[in-house]
Amino acid sequence: MTPKPKHKGAKPKAAKKQPKAEKKQAQPAQPVERTEEELVDLTSRVYKLVVERGRDGVLQSEIWKELGLTSRDGSRLAIRLERRGLIGRVKVLEEGRWTYKLTPLRFPTDMTSIEKAPCIVCQYEPKCSIDGEISPYVCPWIGPWVVQEALTARTQVAEPAAVPAR
Repeated sequence: MTPKPKHKGAKPKAAKKQPKAEKKQAQPAQPVERTEEELVDLTSRVYKLVVERGRDGVLQSEIWKELGLTSRDGSRLAIRLERRGLIGRVKVLEEGRWTYKLTPLRFPTDMTSIEKAPCIVCQYEPKCSIDGEISPYVCPWIGPWVVQEALTARTQVAEPAAVPAR
């Protein structure tokens, strides 16, 4: 039989003691220390996911769940990207909880546009400079390439995206 509490809300003495094994389990887990290489890899993965979601952005909590990170690690990675000017973080209320919406501020360079640049295979490229006799201003190959790239970009923007059937 347990002794009755002297005042309301007091716990019996027997309930206060916990076995030592339970105390160890109740302590919070220590944060995992990551190497610089792991941080760079995770930062790249977070940035890639944010860019993939586009200008609409993605909730910070979705990124952490997708990558299997703790909210602490995820927040640190997002802050790291924000300080570098790669993403924007805006505090939003989502389903009654505060979180951050991450949006890309810079998009990675699309290499397909420069793969066909005439400069890459030009025999005069080593002598080409802005103020030289051979320059982009008088180049007979770069002008048509720039015009073609501009037309291609314009037609891609003008074409509506395919809408999935419902």
